Amino acid sequence: MITRARVSGCFDSSFVAGLVLLAFALAGALLSGALLGLAGAAFDPVTRAVLTGLAALAVLLGALTRPVPWQLDRETDRRWLDYHDWRTAALNGFALGLGFTTRIGYWLFYFVLLAAFAIADPVLAAAGTAAYALSRVGGSLLLAATGIEVAGRGWIPRLRTATDAVLFAALGHLAVVLVRSLV
Repeated sequence: MITRARVSGCFDSSFVAGLVLLAFALAGALLSGALLGLAGAAFDPVTRAVLTGLAALAVLLGALTRPVPWQLDRETDRRWLDYHDWRTAALNGFALGLGFTTRIGYWLFYFVLLAAFAIADPVLAAAGTAAYALSRVGGSLLLAATGIEVAGRGWIPRLRTATDAVLFAALGHLAVVLVRSLV
């Protein structure tokens, strides 16, 4: 969709459209991360650790039994293309930054949410979700700028396998951190 956002409202520039997309993706990620951090802070450490542990177990079981994560299996709203201005990039970026309003693609995303909740600090949680949005949207922008297409080349299943391995390691580390926080 970023290539379709090169319109007069973005100065006919894919670079400006990319900056708008990235800025709004970061805004969406900062908002969702801060809210998760606040939600985590609402619980005492033991309850938060138990909730995080149960959710991590559900994610682990999901990742072991399904190649594709639980998700809203849809793209961003195509009607946004009708704006023909900066709003196309802004709305698309915000939706991607929130992370859960479109296809997720990788189980590793759930670790980002679990960590944001478990850390119970809105600022640190927002920083973590922003880093994820930067990698998700920034990576897409780099691929678009270089003309590299991932879809249709069999890369997605290989990337899922790699990110699932990272997920399992991250969940193991999260389990250790949770247990240590209770001791």
